[in-house]
Amino acid sequence: MDEGNASYTQAQTLLNGSDSGESLVKAAEAMRLAANSGHTIAANNFGTLLHHGRGVHQDLVAARAYYHQAAEAGLPAARFNLGFMLVRGLGGDRDDERARTLFLLAAEDGHLDAITHLGAMMMTGAGGVQDRDSALGWWARGTDLGDSRCALNLGIAHAGGHAGEVNFVAAWYWFKRAEQLGNAGAAVELERLERVMSEDEHAAAVACTSR
Repeated sequence: MDEGNASYTQAQTLLNGSDSGESLVKAAEAMRLAANSGHTIAANNFGTLLHHGRGVHQDLVAARAYYHQAAEAGLPAARFNLGFMLVRGLGGDRDDERARTLFLLAAEDGHLDAITHLGAMMMTGAGGVQDRDSALGWWARGTDLGDSRCALNLGIAHAGGHAGEVNFVAAWYWFKRAEQLGNAGAAVELERLERVMSEDEHAAAVACTSR
């Protein structure tokens, strides 16, 4: 493992230094050595390099294998990355059920991408039982952690009646939260929503947000 740590440090130094192609190739090779020595973060990082073809030829099958190595060791980022490949069918067969399990494990550790994707799968029933209440709960947690996508999803769910009855006041509140968190699409959603809201609904939404 000492050798793996040394190779990982070398790879990180190269990645954080020159952006030349030669440095990237050397960084990828050092990351590969660290991953093959059992370094968990290096395995995930080398999987990412393989996934996107940075410093190495793109190899989705190998990327999936390295993500699997790191996910088995419990790394949340690797669990998300492997789940993403599974749900998209990249580097092998599609497996929504396993992807949802991986997203859940990563979400429990606060991984925001996993929370966003888990909520979407729960909302639609992909990879398991449809559970809209849990989807809303995960997106609310993601919003509390600062993720604007989760806030936007909550707005869409309330505006479209996916959270029960259509609730424009709640939808406006969540779109506003998404906008405050920096979501570029939130302003557009707010504009669309305000065209169909009554004056009373708009007043209630503003009052709720200002509390």
